[in-house]
Amino acid sequence: MTRVAIVGRGRLGSAVRDALVDRDVEVVQLSRADGFDVTRPISFEAHGPLDLVVEATDVFTNDARKATAFFEASTRHIGAAAAAAGIGHLLVSIVGCTAPALASNGYYAGKAAQERAFLTGPSKTTLLRTTLWFEFARQNTERLRVGPVALVPSMRVKPVALDAVAEVVAQRCTGLRTFDELDVSGPGVTTLWEMTKALPSHGLAVPLLVPGAGGRALRDGTLLPSTTAEIVGPTFESWLAAAPR
Repeated sequence: MTRVAIVGRGRLGSAVRDALVDRDVEVVQLSRADGFDVTRPISFEAHGPLDLVVEATDVFTNDARKATAFFEASTRHIGAAAAAAGIGHLLVSIVGCTAPALASNGYYAGKAAQERAFLTGPSKTTLLRTTLWFEFARQNTERLRVGPVALVPSMRVKPVALDAVAEVVAQRCTGLRTFDELDVSGPGVTTLWEMTKALPSHGLAVPLLVPGAGGRALRDGTLLPSTTAEIVGPTFESWLAAAPR
């Protein structure tokens, strides 16, 4: 039986776990709550034989120093542990995060640093980049809330369903796909504002024009994938119609 370690218990880690379990893959899920702290050197030795590790860690911050420190440490420590165990290392990253125009955005700067650490690391690497997840529209209304007001940054995106991303990860883990690097997106270009307004309940949504070069990059399509990206999953409209109310 294939055994996969997932590092992270957030939205991505949970979605990948479910996709792997559906394929009868044995999953070892690890996080700081289990004493598995990726900001320090780690080892997979205590978790038995593994075939692959999926890095699904995350940190919620727009501070470039904090984001970069976390993501670099996570990838370097997971990569070193994967190399020591002789197993592959799959990282899920963000389409467009390495664009110079986004360097002033702390979170994207951290993800860009993570990609650099990953691609120069010691482990066998598989890099999956995805566009913004459909789920982010609601997540944003929860994170960027000031009283009754939900701030919605102006962003032009080609979003994708997280479950579709998790399915690609599961296919790679089980050998149904073979790739070293792959970009995926959903089928339609839209804006975060349009996605938010389509939610059944979004509170009092207010558009937010993010200033500076990073804000312009969010608006001008820097986060859109190239024409070589693979389209996976449903449209946002059909996904939303099928989502639990």
